[in-house]
Amino acid sequence: MSASRVATELARHARRIGPILQELVPRDGDESAFLGGPAWYHLETGGKRIRSALCLLTAEALGGDSEKALHFAAAVELLHNMLLVHDDIEDGDTVRRNQPTVWKRFGLANAINIGDYLFARSLRAVILSPVPGEARARLVDLFLATYERTIAGQALDINSRCDERFTIEDYLRMVTLKTGHYLVLGMVGGAIIAGAPEATLECLRRLGESLGPAFQIRDDILDLTAGKGRGGVSGSDIREGKASILYAHALAHSSPAEAERLLKIMRKPREEKTDSDVAAVLGLYGRCGSIAFAQEMADRLILQAQRALDALPVEQQSLFRELLTYIAERKT
Repeated sequence: MSASRVATELARHARRIGPILQELVPRDGDESAFLGGPAWYHLETGGKRIRSALCLLTAEALGGDSEKALHFAAAVELLHNMLLVHDDIEDGDTVRRNQPTVWKRFGLANAINIGDYLFARSLRAVILSPVPGEARARLVDLFLATYERTIAGQALDINSRCDERFTIEDYLRMVTLKTGHYLVLGMVGGAIIAGAPEATLECLRRLGESLGPAFQIRDDILDLTAGKGRGGVSGSDIREGKASILYAHALAHSSPAEAERLLKIMRKPREEKTDSDVAAVLGLYGRCGSIAFAQEMADRLILQAQRALDALPVEQQSLFRELLTYIAERKT
């Protein structure tokens, strides 16, 4: 399957989520003005629904009925968007997918409620999955365990910002929690619905532990460009003081004076950081080789993810390797 075919298949499955989302998040009703309507303001901003599409594609590829995976796929999509809404609040981001973020458009308190509402609807979607009771219980456990790990990773992210002792190992632990399980949540759920053996589920979990961090590292690098739907703004992680892999590497490979300047800039409040501050940090990343290091680390993790696929049924390895390549090589 070529990259274009992978994109076509993912887009086809992504479109199937729409009707379920409409049912789960009603636009009409007493609460629609404060919850459903604003939730759709965010849901309709152009996300590709890759995680939910992966759920359906995985269920189908492993011989299951993907119709039975629609509710879980929708749950993954709603969880993803809930996390984005709250992430924008925590990071102070004002633009997402080239439009004002939910908190910027509707206010901080409303945005917290909207995120909470999306989480409630996502959990309801899992519970409504049309699968036998034992499988449904496994899906609920998977969903909540993944959510807990993701929040633990986010807590490390927030509390590691501007930490002068932050290391590459700290970063990898943080992003494995924050992204490693969450990225393949739909795939593992789809495999459970398909009745896949435990060996296949474990393979997909190991895939996430490598692919998730690689995905996040690529995201750190993409943040240096204006191509992330932030209204043309680049270097948002620097403006937020985020503990990225670039920050950890530069901190360890710069002179004491350079490290002190890096910390001084990163510790400035977001609203006080200037374009010249961002340029100075980018220059340090270049001089320290931090960007090249990050790319090499992502490439190594992709190789680990490829090796994790060895345990999959032989007839499915080709498809999942194509999917891995497609996800790993994304540019936006």
